[in-house]
Amino acid sequence: MTGLSLQQAPPFIIVFGFFLTACLFGLVISLTELYMALEHSLFLPLLVHLYTLGFALFTMFGALFQMLPVVAGAVIKSPKPKAFISLFLLITGIPTFIYSFIFGKFMLLGAFLTYTGILYTSFLMLYHLLKIKSFMPTPKGMKFSLVFLLLGATAGLCRVLSYYGYLPISDKVLYFHYTSLLFGWIGLLISSVSFQVVEMFFVAESYPKHFSENYPLLVSLSIFLSIIGNFFSLPLLFLFFAYSFLTIKRLIARKRKIKDYTLYFWYLGQISLIISLVFFALRETLFLPFLFFYAVFFTSIIMGMMYRIIPFLVWFHSSNEGRKEVPLMSEVVPPERIKGNFYLHLVWVLLSIFAYILDKGYLVPSTVHLVSSVFLLYNICRGGMLYFKTQP
Repeated sequence: MTGLSLQQAPPFIIVFGFFLTACLFGLVISLTELYMALEHSLFLPLLVHLYTLGFALFTMFGALFQMLPVVAGAVIKSPKPKAFISLFLLITGIPTFIYSFIFGKFMLLGAFLTYTGILYTSFLMLYHLLKIKSFMPTPKGMKFSLVFLLLGATAGLCRVLSYYGYLPISDKVLYFHYTSLLFGWIGLLISSVSFQVVEMFFVAESYPKHFSENYPLLVSLSIFLSIIGNFFSLPLLFLFFAYSFLTIKRLIARKRKIKDYTLYFWYLGQISLIISLVFFALRETLFLPFLFFYAVFFTSIIMGMMYRIIPFLVWFHSSNEGRKEVPLMSEVVPPERIKGNFYLHLVWVLLSIFAYILDKGYLVPSTVHLVSSVFLLYNICRGGMLYFKTQP
């Protein structure tokens, strides 16, 4: 592996703070789903923004604070206060924005506060990324994904402004909003990070050089091309299908053949991505299944990454600080608990599919999702706290 500089790793509290916040939002998501199941209702905009802003955004920003200096060599000086400003802006803005979906008040305020947090964090990271010359696919993909986050967030703010009559309402703006954030931000960032971590975490074959190096640019062009119409979204679907196929192939043929339940999260995520791409091609009639399977894709990958990153960081920082008691990675989050969380997550996915097909019985999968979310929060919180408990 090349391009790793662990000596530049930021303080553990930064990544842990973002991940813990994401897990708390995961709990809110499952409670919201349970409430909707009890009320026999579905408010899609609320759920979509909880998943993307609450769970995905916090996790990905936390991971980027770690990966920018370690993977890309883009060192953020004095990272603690800068990360705190980012966390404060987002914690202030996102709940306000979510509140507006429920009660119809303060939407403009929540949108501006959330947008400010995204602007600050994205520009902070882009500023440091653009200063370095890196030809590796992962840093390149990070740059493109952050640009799409800015573009997608701007389109979202324009959409909110149109509700208040400040701008004309446009379906193209809405399409660009969710496409740039789902594929350009979340999808491109996950795939770009995969080019590094699949080889590193699972001792797998590296991705084809020409594919990984050109992937961020090709995805970017395909997103803009897809605005024209359904047929022109095929290149975008093909690129993500190719990424998923190559990833599954490498995971199956990996050199380290030990049982690892974080790997199962990756399998579930990649299979769900492929299914979601089929539904995206038919999104005019099957938009809800697309959103569900795409959410399973990124939540599964995120959970698998959390269960990798937190144990490693606890062990790494404890070792570097010369502590007498350094917990093993398997002690931070025991494999049996990761296994349990995977099966809870899988059962939620399967029960949700059956409930959708039968158009009833949503209460059971919602309850399972709540248990899974509580378990994830417990594991990440307890694992992270182990670092502070062993601190001199």
